[in-house]
Formats: sequence, structure tokens, C-alpha cells
Amino acid sequence: MSRLSLLALAFLLACGFLACGGDDPDPVAELEARGPHEVGFTELEVTYARPDGRGDRTVKLYVWYPATTTEGLRVPTYPFATATAAIEAPVAEGVFPVLGYSHGHQAVPLVSTFVFEHFASHGWLVFAPEHTGNTTVDGEDRQTEIYYLRGHDVSESYDHLLALPASSPLAGHVSDRAVIAGHSFGGYTAYGLAGAIYDVDFIETGCPAGDVSADICDELDDEALEQLAAGVRDPRFVAAIPMASGDFGLFGTEGVRAIEIPVLHMVAEGDGHPAGSANEDVYWSALDGVDDMRIDFLGAGHNSFTDVCRRLPGSELLRCPTDRTAMDALAWQRATNVYALAFARAHLLGDRRMARFLEDAEPVDPSAEIDRR
Repeated sequence: MSRLSLLALAFLLACGFLACGGDDPDPVAELEARGPHEVGFTELEVTYARPDGRGDRTVKLYVWYPATTTEGLRVPTYPFATATAAIEAPVAEGVFPVLGYSHGHQAVPLVSTFVFEHFASHGWLVFAPEHTGNTTVDGEDRQTEIYYLRGHDVSESYDHLLALPASSPLAGHVSDRAVIAGHSFGGYTAYGLAGAIYDVDFIETGCPAGDVSADICDELDDEALEQLAAGVRDPRFVAAIPMASGDFGLFGTEGVRAIEIPVLHMVAEGDGHPAGSANEDVYWSALDGVDDMRIDFLGAGHNSFTDVCRRLPGSELLRCPTDRTAMDALAWQRATNVYALAFARAHLLGDRRMARFLEDAEPVDPSAEIDRR
């Protein structure tokens, strides 16, 4: 029996066959509440040979995981939230389902900790690499190479976790199947890892014509085109949860339509997705999987999928809704966790109860639009 099958069996035994397969109460309260586990945190470093042959690349790797206790232990410092995780907390028993995450342009992983701690408390291991050269301290410019290196940062980080030596407390606790999520430029990265194919012909001809983002064009050469043509699909990711994703034009409709895994496509009204705008959403229009879903958080802004808007509500500079409060931001975080956790459980663990919830789900307050295929 595969490790994924064992995971699913363990989950069914844990929640009870009747609860997973029969009629039972709406699971929203369960999904929005903190899970039964304490949360541990550790920081690693990953060095790998770049796929373009241009030497080694090193990235920081942050990991959240189910722990047995956090009592008396130090907590990590987050820039926009207060941590409840503990550094190097003792690891709980079991092989954990995995959530990988890619942060946005000019960001760091530590700005979406509400998602990470929530998943870890529900028994998941979450990993998020810091994309060297594309963080807060690196400025606005994106180098051509970052468009393909981001996906490799995620996959190589996953490789690193699966190959941890026996002396590592996390060794043997990491499942070999995962869900990929990401925000903004990280949502684009998640689409690539999910199987979106680059429109290399459009990029090659569109750069000199001025039809493609100048950032990817600045250092475009034959090697970069070869890397883009190879793509970054990682088959270990069996579902995707991209949030506020950009750079659709690098894939185009046919490129996104190549994705064969379920996608939960999350958007915010403040990014130009007002009520009733599903048909104008280019990513959503391109997706055609039977299990694909779209959640539009009405009233939310670009960074409502991060910790930022709860700490600094109304910050136009940080792309938070100017007419909303920290309580609104908390509600969007709650809804993000409910839908993301349900989607991950349905499509990685085969949880039929969560699948039924997603099929019938009414919007979780605050108001949100739900579109299904």
C-alpha cells in the first residue's frame, strides 16, 4: 500500500467511517477552528544545482508541522502576525500530508502564517521556500531567471524534506504527495507547478514587440527559453490553491488548460474581480477541470490572503481595502482557511465529506462568490 493510501486510511480511521461517509453537520465550524495539534516551526537551508547549469542556488526553507507541545519554547518572529508556533517543538507521530507554498513578488513566506499555522494544527506539514533574489529586500525588478527558478525552489525544497537524514526530527514524517499553494507571483508559480505550460512562442516573439512583461524580457536568452519550454510541473502536487495570481499571459489559455489536477482559484474584488466577474477572469475562463472551483472574496484586497491586511487594515500602499477593518481581514483569513483546508482534504486525502461540502458550500461570511465547473 502506498504512503498516500496509508495516509487516507489513517484519516478515515481518525474521523470515523460514519462521519466521513454519512450525513453529518456542516463542517465549517471544524474547518475554521484551530486543529488538535500544537504547531512546531523550523528553518532550514537548501542548496541545489540550478537547472540552467549556472552554478548552485541556496534558499531558506521555513517549515511548520504538527507538534506535541510548545510549552516553554521560543516562538518565531513574524513581520505581520504573532506566532503561536514554537521553534524546534517535538514532532507529533505520523506521516503528514503536505502543503507547499510560494510567496509573492517582493515578499517572504512569513507574511502568510495564518494559513501555515492553521494547516499544521490540523495535521499537515507546510513548507515555504524564500525565493532568493525576489524578496522584500531585493527591489522591484524581476530577473528573467526568477520566472523558472521559483518553481525549482519549491520542488528542490520538497526533495530536501523527503531526503532528510534519520537524525532529523522530521525524517520519515513527510508524505510524498502534496498540495501546492501560492499568492500573487506565488500563485503564478503554483500554476506552473500544477502543470501550466509556457507559451514560449508568444514570449519569444512578444518580447521584442513589447507585448510581454518587460521583466521576463530583460535577460531573455536561448537558455531561459529552453528552461521555460521545459516547464516546472511537479507531479507530486495533486491539487493547487493559487491566490490572487498574476502573469496569466505567460501561459495563455491553452497553457492553463493543460493542467490536469484540481484547482481552487482564489481572487479578491480589490484586484478587479467585482461581483459577477467570473467570465472576465482569464485564469478561471481557461480552467476546465470538473473539480475546479473559484472563490471571489468580495470587498477583499490583494493582500487579504496574507497577514498584512489584518495588521495594517486600510493600507492602500500595501494593497489592503481602504474602507475595511482588521475584523474584515480576520473574516477573509477565516474563509480562506475553510475553503483551502476543505479543498486540500478532499483532493489529497480523498475525504468525501469535504468533497460534498465543496459541492454544496454556501459562501462563508464575509460574502464571497463561489463558481464551480
